[in-house]
Amino acid sequence: MSPSPASSTGCAACRPRSWSSSRRPRIRSCAGSSRASGPATTPTTGATGSSSASRSGSTSCAPSRSRRRPASSTLSAPRSETRFRFALRNGAHLAVLSAFAFAQPLLDILGRNAAFFAVRGSTSREIVLFALTVTLVPPLLLLAVELVADLVSRAAADALHLLFVAGLSAVVVLHALTKSGSLSGVSALAAAAGVGAVAALLYRRARVVGSFLSVLAPAPLVFLALFLFDSHVTKLVLTSTPKVEAATVRSRTPVVLVVFDELSTVSLMNHQGRVDSGRYPNFASLARSSTWYRSATTADWLTEGNVPAILTGNQPVRNRLPIYSQYPHNLFTLLGKSYRLKVMEAITHLCPRSLCGETQAGPQAVQDTTGSLASDTGIVYLHLLVPQPYADHLPAISDTWGNFGGRQEAKEPVRRSASGEIEACGRRVCDFTDLITADRRPTLYFLHTVLPHWPFVYLPSGRRWALDERPLDGYKEGHWLTKWAALEGEQRYLLQLGYTDRALGLILKKLRATGLYDRALVIVTGDEGESFRGDDQRRRATRSNMDDIAFVPLFVKLPGQQQGRIDDSLAPSIDILPTIAHVLHVRIPWRIDGSSLVGRRLPADGTVSVARDVGRISARLSELRARRERTLAAQVATFGERSFEPVYRIGPHPELLRRRVATLTVRPSTASVQLDGRSFLASVDPASEFLPSHLSGSITGRHGAQLDLAIAVKGKIAAVTRTHVENGQTRFATFGPEDAFEPGRNDVDVFVVRSSGGKLTLEQLRGSDLTLSLRELNGREAIVSTEGKVTRIDQTALKGSVAAMPSKAGFVFKGRAVRVKPRHLVDSLAVFVDGQAVFVGRAFDLRPLRFLDKGGLEKDRFSFELPGAILPPAGTDHRVRVFAILGRVATELKYAGAHPWSAGGR
Repeated sequence: MSPSPASSTGCAACRPRSWSSSRRPRIRSCAGSSRASGPATTPTTGATGSSSASRSGSTSCAPSRSRRRPASSTLSAPRSETRFRFALRNGAHLAVLSAFAFAQPLLDILGRNAAFFAVRGSTSREIVLFALTVTLVPPLLLLAVELVADLVSRAAADALHLLFVAGLSAVVVLHALTKSGSLSGVSALAAAAGVGAVAALLYRRARVVGSFLSVLAPAPLVFLALFLFDSHVTKLVLTSTPKVEAATVRSRTPVVLVVFDELSTVSLMNHQGRVDSGRYPNFASLARSSTWYRSATTADWLTEGNVPAILTGNQPVRNRLPIYSQYPHNLFTLLGKSYRLKVMEAITHLCPRSLCGETQAGPQAVQDTTGSLASDTGIVYLHLLVPQPYADHLPAISDTWGNFGGRQEAKEPVRRSASGEIEACGRRVCDFTDLITADRRPTLYFLHTVLPHWPFVYLPSGRRWALDERPLDGYKEGHWLTKWAALEGEQRYLLQLGYTDRALGLILKKLRATGLYDRALVIVTGDEGESFRGDDQRRRATRSNMDDIAFVPLFVKLPGQQQGRIDDSLAPSIDILPTIAHVLHVRIPWRIDGSSLVGRRLPADGTVSVARDVGRISARLSELRARRERTLAAQVATFGERSFEPVYRIGPHPELLRRRVATLTVRPSTASVQLDGRSFLASVDPASEFLPSHLSGSITGRHGAQLDLAIAVKGKIAAVTRTHVENGQTRFATFGPEDAFEPGRNDVDVFVVRSSGGKLTLEQLRGSDLTLSLRELNGREAIVSTEGKVTRIDQTALKGSVAAMPSKAGFVFKGRAVRVKPRHLVDSLAVFVDGQAVFVGRAFDLRPLRFLDKGGLEKDRFSFELPGAILPPAGTDHRVRVFAILGRVATELKYAGAHPWSAGGR
């Protein structure tokens, strides 16, 4: 801060006095006093004469010199400093620190990943508003708080300013520590806090620090300008609408192009290399009447490169966004003049609104543009800020471009066939089938659906095993950590692939019912494959997994084609567009890299190249085919074929499956188990779309490092698995076959499998049959388990609230719960209906994955959904109560809003 102005209060020792000398002394002005000391006064002449005057003159400014110090404090503002100057200085400093703490990290990473905005269809105005918000809103909010405090006292405002300086400086340092990986955990947090405190102290005492921040005042605007005008986002901000002349098409042949996401060729195969008709009858049906290019390959490892390659016939161009202005020459603009376009894009936006209209405006894979953008941005920022191991608890951002932790699955409509079976409508499939009509006008039907892409939540029957998405176990930053984690991931994938086959069946059924199938050109393919190898990448192509990623199914049914055939020639995905043009007799008016798959002899071998984030990876087609044969042999050996029953048999000791526990040797174990979602198993509804066939939990007490487990449902072994360590806990997860679960109550028991001398012994874990109920003990209500464990209820021990809201699947419970003094997170949450627990879940697992959920991601928040089958209908006379539990004490949460049950809460 600048030193005190001359008009400020002057030096008291420099005020005029009476001197004894008759001669007026020459008054020397004190620095900072000047005219402010008032008019000169004639000194009185006394006996001391000039001597006295001399002394007075020589000493009058001495106190001033002793008090005058360099203005070293940034906050040494005089009391009379205007609020405007106060706000200008502090605001500039906060803006600089906030820019380095928030704006620069976010704008930098998002500027290099413009697809984050492109896939959600963000307009240039929305992107500019986003950038302005990130850059300006945080410092303006902090400054507003300071100005409010300044109304009370300047000291309070200065103290708040120092606090903000310390906090923002700590965030900047934490960013650097997280990026470098030099410190982690508590050490990184402590170091950042310490440096932040030192930075605030230097800011308070050293004027040069404030001056340095003043010099950096333009930095926020520089970061903003670089993001908007010198990054990949510029293509979205300064976008234009190119003019493309559509071709004239005389053909009236309907065209149907369906692109599945992360569809692996080898996963569809049986040991003969053909489509496994037992597991995937609809893919097999398509293969019987089409040409299956079994060695078709993808062009890119990411959807935003692959789908444009399919639609343009050209190799992917790095850093080009999957939007119309970047790819104006595509299938839609080629046919748009002569064909009706019924288009559903999930990630890309290549069809201009002038051609696709309302169809283009349907729900996207990344939904809720405003809310999702805010939430996803927050999660991206936390990945930049939070050090290990805390970052492991954040939702993954490496597998999608949005909805990191969203609940898109719960929003899907539920439809049933005439026989009552659940139809595989998820991820826009039924929205697409609704567009198919028997209209004779030439029409292009295009669907890109994110099936069987993660999140894996679907079962082959059409049901869901999870109400919302679940993270993959043993998977981090696109990498499978262990072979067992990869096997469990592949199990989930194969089950969802069964659901994908049902979805394809709906499309084929509608095409046949409308008479389109026989006369249409029907093409079904995938954008890229997926890999499940221990200590390897799931999606990114490497030397070891390239055959998994590069091969994608490609089925081409020509108009009138009746007989199927298999072609193992080289067939890259960029050949799809020229194939369509060839069948329709259309000349493509732009240069393309691909060639038609029909009307020429295809090469038996060649080089396959897959684009990656940096460079490309290549291999000979013959080499990849040989490797695929080995991969297929391993897949069949592990997961079997012909039906999904072998998919459930991947754990240790599969010979135990389907056996009754009563026929086995069983003894008690000293360890205990806590089964996740046990209450779902207490009331299985055969008519519900939700089936709790995913069995997971944690084990406590004394036990080995890795355990082989057997899980029984209603007294019969339904699943076998092994444990793994996750966040310091011994965890397990597996699936039981769908036919293992019966309507009503399904008791589940968990056993450790011991092998000695070739004989197997089961040790039943304590708590396998644990249930909770509310009882009256000694005149006080308590929670009692079937083991006799008592949890006392104390309404002052914990604090929190809950709101229950109806959803399509049942009810969503949202709220917060915590112990205040000393602050501690709760262990679990329990929902009781008429005194009996219907749900008990770990609070850690119930934290909302979204960053912004009415105020931000806080560890004491929770969010979970319960199916309607285990809860009474809203408005009925039942008591539905929610408790937070910590150790041996519980508190009933307060009920926010209108509780759905009339006799529910307190």
